[in-house]
Amino acid sequence: MSNFNAFTNTLKKNWEDLSSTVSQKTQELSTNIPTMAQNTQRMVQERLGQVTDISQLPQEYLELEHKVDTIKLVYEHFLQVTAVYENESYDYPKYVSESVNEFSKTMATKVQELTKATSASEAQNILVAPGPTKEPKTLNYAISKVALNSSEYLNKSFDDPADNKLSKVLLNYSDVQTKIAQARLQQDTLVQTKFNKVLKERLNESMERANKARKDVQYKRLQYDVARTNLQNAKPEKEAALRVQMETLEDQFAQSTEDATVIMQEVIANSNFLPSLKELATAQLAYYELSAKLMGEFVDSMDSDTSAPAPKSNRNQKAQEDDDMGISLEDDDEEPVPSK
Repeated sequence: MSNFNAFTNTLKKNWEDLSSTVSQKTQELSTNIPTMAQNTQRMVQERLGQVTDISQLPQEYLELEHKVDTIKLVYEHFLQVTAVYENESYDYPKYVSESVNEFSKTMATKVQELTKATSASEAQNILVAPGPTKEPKTLNYAISKVALNSSEYLNKSFDDPADNKLSKVLLNYSDVQTKIAQARLQQDTLVQTKFNKVLKERLNESMERANKARKDVQYKRLQYDVARTNLQNAKPEKEAALRVQMETLEDQFAQSTEDATVIMQEVIANSNFLPSLKELATAQLAYYELSAKLMGEFVDSMDSDTSAPAPKSNRNQKAQEDDDMGISLEDDDEEPVPSK
């Protein structure tokens, strides 16, 4: 019987402890819910201009916010444009459509290979094997391909030496355009890795860190302003508790402002944009210089081919030879002067 009573007393005590814990948690929850509601209400009132008693942030803090926002704006605006370098075909002619033809050629090649398969596993390997490597879809590669195809057409269709000369020039032009296309892809890679990637990392890391700190400042400021309003409207018996709460939130607001100030100063100090801009300009310069050099050499080669003197006719050649010997053709048409 004593064991039963001990068990009953223990069970009763555990139940009382549980009830006390639940009551405490319920009280805490009921205390926090009005605070959250007040924060939301206060935020709406501020946005609607219904509340003017808003704690002001230090001028230094506001200036830092403006600088961080400006840097962020510069990064985002540049990336909106330079993101094009991550799209290989940004200058590829839109009216050139080769996807169907490329698919047909790939399938025809696979069908031909399947006819030579000697086992099911070999046929399976042929089907899952990747297709041939595709040429990058860029403007210069497109021009190179057109020039190459035109050169081949001329070789097959014309026997005239002049046409063969044009075929060689087109072949040379195709090679030049291929080299320029490769240089453009190299430029794009450098812009992606040396410029775009750096700016994205700063936006996703340091800028996001500063943004998080600023949000915390606004949240703490909102809580502090709500606490001030609650204290102003409090009943005498609640003033002491609400004053302690307000002072605690005031300290938290001040500390979060100080922390955010340090973070924003670091962001500004580490946001040297000039090195990144130099990487962008250097990549462009290398591409432009090589393109200009290749095209200049090609145009010079064309000029040397077209500036060769035309062959002289037989009559002009004979006249030149006679002139060199001191003989004029006009003398044959004049009467000889009689000697005295």
